[in-house]
Amino acid sequence: GEMTARLRESYAGLERKVDARPRELTESLEQQTAISEILRVISSSPTDVQPVLDAVAERAAHLCAAPFARIMLIDGTRLVPASEYWDGKLTEDAGRQGTTPVPLDRSSISGRAALDRDTIHVADVTPLLAAEFAGAAENMTRFECRAVLSVPLMREGGAYGAIVLARHEPGLFAPDQVALVQTFARQAAIAIDN
Repeated sequence: GEMTARLRESYAGLERKVDARPRELTESLEQQTAISEILRVISSSPTDVQPVLDAVAERAAHLCAAPFARIMLIDGTRLVPASEYWDGKLTEDAGRQGTTPVPLDRSSISGRAALDRDTIHVADVTPLLAAEFAGAAENMTRFECRAVLSVPLMREGGAYGAIVLARHEPGLFAPDQVALVQTFARQAAIAIDN
């Protein structure tokens, strides 16, 4: 009785894993490709960081199934959009698309990621806007963001800014997507360093 049931259960679990394997392999292959694509952009434009930031925003949005990705860089006491990808295309001039700069403080999501030098990952930002992220409320509400992931672009002793990804539906990003965006953030920071 019970032994058979447990075996059958674990076998069903294995079958599901095997089914998921081709999809996972495809995804990890796409991720590897994206990482090397960005390295190629870095080496082909050593003096211009913009193509790198654009490539990072676009690949991150695509591979994380996020309609919205933005790289914010610290400029004095605020963060300004340096690259923005939303609803399937790169914005020509990130600052003109109605994206307001956000305060460099812990009330904005990219501000908190940059100041804390830590990844911020929330399944649904809506209930947190009033108390936690008042500085982000305007942009988050306008773009109807629910799930949010933000990773700092680290440098020696601080951060250059942060990358922010958002989806219209609540729910956490997958662990491999978070790891991928962290890799992209390292690549972007290296490009800025250069």
